[in-house]
Amino acid sequence: MKRARARKQPCTIKELEVRVSELGLGYVSDETVLFRYCSGTCDAAVRNYDLSLQSIRGKKKIKKEKVRARPCCRPLAYDDDISFLDSKNHYHTIKEVSAKDCGCV
Repeated sequence: MKRARARKQPCTIKELEVRVSELGLGYVSDETVLFRYCSGTCDAAVRNYDLSLQSIRGKKKIKKEKVRARPCCRPLAYDDDISFLDSKNHYHTIKEVSAKDCGCV
């Protein structure tokens, strides 16, 4: 019996509530923030460039360089800055953490 294939979701924005410490930016704080991120596929955004690059890579013309032959779901814009107090009561503001808009690039 064949397993049903999961439907690929198009590139979209999702959100998750996390502690500032979980962002991995070196801050120790139990404050929580709403983290928005981009998730999904970009199959509908494949261009001739992507198809050509994939073909050329398949022919081993490009060997050692890291190149991606398909669009990637990434932030196109970011939410406002995030401000918080760390565990030592120091105030911090960080930029470009949470996605505001996502797209295929």
